[in-house]
Amino acid sequence: MAIELFKQVQSLRREGRTREALALLRDGLRRGRLDPEQVDRAGRMVRQAIEAGQVDIKPVRVRLIGQVTTSWVVNALTAVAWGRGACLAVDEGGYDTLLQDLSEPADGAARPDVIALIPWAARSLGGELSTEARVEDALAFWRQCWRLVSENHGAKLLQVGFDWSSPGPLGAHLSGAGGGPLVVTRALNAAVRAALPPGSYFLDLEHVSGALGRATFYDDRRYYWTKQPFSEAGGVALAEHLFAGVRALTTGPKKVLVLDLDNTLWGGVVGEVGPLGITLGDSPDGEAFRALQAHAKGLARRGVVLAVASKNNPADAREPFEANPDMVLKRDDFAAFEACWDPKALMIARIAETLNLGLDSFVFFDDHPAERELIRQALPDVEVVDVPEDPAGYVRALEAGLWFEAVALTDADRERAEQYAVEGRRRELQRAYYSMDDYLRSLEMVGDVRPIDEADLTRVVQLLAKTNQFNLTTRRHSREDVLALLDDPRSVGRTLRVRDRFGDYGLVAVVLAAPAGADAVRIDTLLMSCRVIGRTVEQFFVAATLDRFRELGYRRVLAEYIPTKKNALVSRLYDDLGFARLSAADGDGPVRYQFDLEATPNPTTFVRRCAGSEAPEAATAAS
Repeated sequence: MAIELFKQVQSLRREGRTREALALLRDGLRRGRLDPEQVDRAGRMVRQAIEAGQVDIKPVRVRLIGQVTTSWVVNALTAVAWGRGACLAVDEGGYDTLLQDLSEPADGAARPDVIALIPWAARSLGGELSTEARVEDALAFWRQCWRLVSENHGAKLLQVGFDWSSPGPLGAHLSGAGGGPLVVTRALNAAVRAALPPGSYFLDLEHVSGALGRATFYDDRRYYWTKQPFSEAGGVALAEHLFAGVRALTTGPKKVLVLDLDNTLWGGVVGEVGPLGITLGDSPDGEAFRALQAHAKGLARRGVVLAVASKNNPADAREPFEANPDMVLKRDDFAAFEACWDPKALMIARIAETLNLGLDSFVFFDDHPAERELIRQALPDVEVVDVPEDPAGYVRALEAGLWFEAVALTDADRERAEQYAVEGRRRELQRAYYSMDDYLRSLEMVGDVRPIDEADLTRVVQLLAKTNQFNLTTRRHSREDVLALLDDPRSVGRTLRVRDRFGDYGLVAVVLAAPAGADAVRIDTLLMSCRVIGRTVEQFFVAATLDRFRELGYRRVLAEYIPTKKNALVSRLYDDLGFARLSAADGDGPVRYQFDLEATPNPTTFVRRCAGSEAPEAATAAS
């Protein structure tokens, strides 16, 4: 089948139908139809297309720099990303020339978005040094590398960990004691992980090779001949984890897990056997189903939003959550619950609309192959888990996709699932009101505008990296970029928190602005979480921001809207807020605006300011 796929791809390329050829490659990679050697071949084809400018997606630039040869990993990483709907322009440094490569500053189009550093533990395992001395020596080297990544490249850092490929002459037992390879490797990993700069991603190579099996992951012959220690299968496994790290650093993890019910969360069909007749609990399959539920519950606790898409009678679908004591998940764990007889593509589309999230945020888990195929074809942006027939493999199948890898977890992440569940109750309230104004007034929203501080910095950088819909410029600033801007006392960096009578939305909006002359300030970034779109929160926040500009003595505000494929939602935000256009819309080019701060607009908003907030009197709730 894969051979036929490549024949079709080559034929389409000869006919000049490159986009169709790339789409075929993506489908084959997405379905796992290619072996490691074919993944490498696909990666070479995709790289050629990217270098020739034949792809529609703006690539994320990734540079691999290692103490090993990385050529095969470059191709595998390109292919893995392409199969996951992403485009990476991957290049590599020389063999074991980290300091030389990192010492040369990159600029312009050559500047990488992410730099991945790949060590080789062999040099830290030889000799007679103590474990402590080895760790100290390695840390000194890698700290120097990290400094150069930040100073010369301004890139996000992906640090691969250390691993042992053989227990060595000490043997399996003794290598785990004293100064053996296992002890040294684990000490190195713990020290490097603890010392990494904030916002970095650590790839645990010991875990990756262990999951595949070191005899399969490594290839000694390859290392001796080419200084690449990874086998073809090992290179693909490493590439999968590298891509998960790149995605975590750039766009963030997937946000929503959509689950089927019958024969997925429990065994059997609830409409036939009843809520107490389903397989769940004290049996091999019952324990496997409960393990999946427990795993999903854990994902929800860390902020992944859960939803149901089940072909079922609504009452039957809900009964196990209410009546079966063996259920780990409860109805309130789900932010959206679609149980009907519509096609599941329609269900998922409704869930996306309900949650106000893009389909590229979704992962779909269903035991039925036909339902999975429907989603692959109808909703190609949704990631589909290859669910095995045996429920004992469900959790591993879900983990294998690495969909939910994240750089760090903030309080906002942990609260997200609960916030979306509460949002469901808000929607139920909305349906009870005939007037939108009455509904918004009934929410009793309160806003709190604050300067960006150290406690909020991680969340601010996270929003900068992943917010797409309500984002006027979509500039992806690093932690260092934000700190540099805040160093100027005439700059403005503010956050907004909102709560209502149902609960706390948390930190939902960010503005960054810098001086643009003696009397003008330029809004660099204005973004807001999709959770509060359409509730007059933006009017409240912009009014508060304009008031801060006045306090600093500015007379004019300069701003711009930079169109992307995802932010059309805010294309007229500045127009609606009374900003004057300085330039007309020109295709994909920016639209520039100016606002005279002597004007005192009083926007209609249903958000009240809380005590101590910087929000001005002008941004008071509509009566």
